Amino acid sequence: MKITGLETFLVFAHWRNWTIVRIDTDSGICGYGEGTLEGREQSVQTAIGELGRYLIGKDPFAIELHYQEMYRRAFWTGGAVLNSAISAAEMALWDIKGKSLGVPVYELLGGRVRDRVKLYANAWYQGGASPDVMARQARETVAHGFQGLKFNPFIRREGLDFYRLDNEILSVGVDCVAAVREAIGPSVDLFIDCNGIFNTVGNAVRAAKQLEPYNIGFIEEPIPHENLAEMAYFRSKVDIPTATGERLFTAFTFQQLLEIKGADIVQPDLCHCGGILEARKIAAIADTHYVAVAPHNPNGAIGNGATAQLAACVPNFLVLEYFPPEPWRHEVVTDSHVVQDGWLQIADTPGLGVQFDEQAARQRPYQPVDVYDLHRKDFNLKVPGFD
Repeated sequence: MKITGLETFLVFAHWRNWTIVRIDTDSGICGYGEGTLEGREQSVQTAIGELGRYLIGKDPFAIELHYQEMYRRAFWTGGAVLNSAISAAEMALWDIKGKSLGVPVYELLGGRVRDRVKLYANAWYQGGASPDVMARQARETVAHGFQGLKFNPFIRREGLDFYRLDNEILSVGVDCVAAVREAIGPSVDLFIDCNGIFNTVGNAVRAAKQLEPYNIGFIEEPIPHENLAEMAYFRSKVDIPTATGERLFTAFTFQQLLEIKGADIVQPDLCHCGGILEARKIAAIADTHYVAVAPHNPNGAIGNGATAQLAACVPNFLVLEYFPPEPWRHEVVTDSHVVQDGWLQIADTPGLGVQFDEQAARQRPYQPVDVYDLHRKDFNLKVPGFD
């Protein structure tokens, strides 16, 4: 079997565009992968095309070889755009291999260790809202069956300054966490995502210390991701498990993070970290440090299908992020992995377990969306679906 060509699709999806690649073979079997990178979708699309110059004519089964060639042998390595392009291509190759052999990808990675994965809901809340509003939205979301919620209590508030933590913003943020915890009770998991909002580690520690009484499952990206040593310092000062990794790439960086005890939970994004096998390596490194894996998962259904394959076969998998599907998603994709009562039921469909309707995807053409204003008051991340 040889790779004969590839094509990318940019599908507008509310606050970002899915970046999907199809890789074709001379056997007639094709595979799909995803490299969605918010605000940089066209850059990833171009990078995927450049990778095609290497991939066309190659054996699609030689996935490790192709990863090494695309990442290491290209000389210029790393970065969000290139790694997302590699992730998309790598995912598609696994999809081809699984379909060709008639098995789900997890069977090629050691077999599954679980049949379902616990989910936590994201994008259920209105950023910058009052404690009462957030508490109401939390109750409504838990009523859908979810036993875990994640939110940022500080985001999109008037006067927010990344280098200064005003008392009013701190107080209302803590009040929101208290209100949500009271609304959902003690048994539901509660996770806090700071989105790297605190650009000084002292403010991050100050905020986290006030959240300790509310039984927080983890606090995510309390500071920006670049300085691994400062993340380790933060972790040493706070009695809440520390999570990070959505903006880190490859097993090398995660090894460095864990070597200095920088996280309790790692969060590789399979659309950015290098793909399924690289995420499997990251999980194995984390396991040697007694650290759990909870992947970043805000992308489209192809990325979700790939992450489900990882979740099936990784023993130290903790929990999976879940965004409400767009109302039209079922028109573009058919996902074999079913969500039921707050759990993702892992399917045994060959490949990634997701089918992509190219004609329907073309009905939702690319629209430019930037995420410079992610933290600002007028940015709308909330997707209809938990209402």
